[in-house]
Amino acid sequence: MSTTVTTPNELEIRVERIFDAPRTHVYSVWTDPELIPEWWGDGTVVEEMDIRPGGTYRFRTAFGIVEGEFREVEPPARLVQTFQNHLQTLEFEDLGEQTRLTQTMRFETTEQRDTTMQYGVEEGAKAGFARIDALLEKIAA
Repeated sequence: MSTTVTTPNELEIRVERIFDAPRTHVYSVWTDPELIPEWWGDGTVVEEMDIRPGGTYRFRTAFGIVEGEFREVEPPARLVQTFQNHLQTLEFEDLGEQTRLTQTMRFETTEQRDTTMQYGVEEGAKAGFARIDALLEKIAA
């Protein structure tokens, strides 16, 4: 499955990917605290994950602490959360046996967006999505 990374405007990065799994499964990969470490990898520990508007999450990873706040929670269609220096919107579109994920990262400045692009958004997304594919196969089995 191909991953497309675009910059639709000067403040956003958009990542699109079709997963070979039903929408409820794909949504659960992002919202089930037991599944997060499986694809974040490197000994990630979910310390907190309160999935409701205003709820927060905190993961301890090999690269340090990642934390944020959930702004919108609409299972299994949409999730909006703060993530490090940006607002992340995840939209899960039902395509029957497949799901289209559209992940939009919105930054406050073009410089922040460009810096994030330079950090290898595409490579990171592809590596993470490959682990998610493997995880979705396990869930389906």
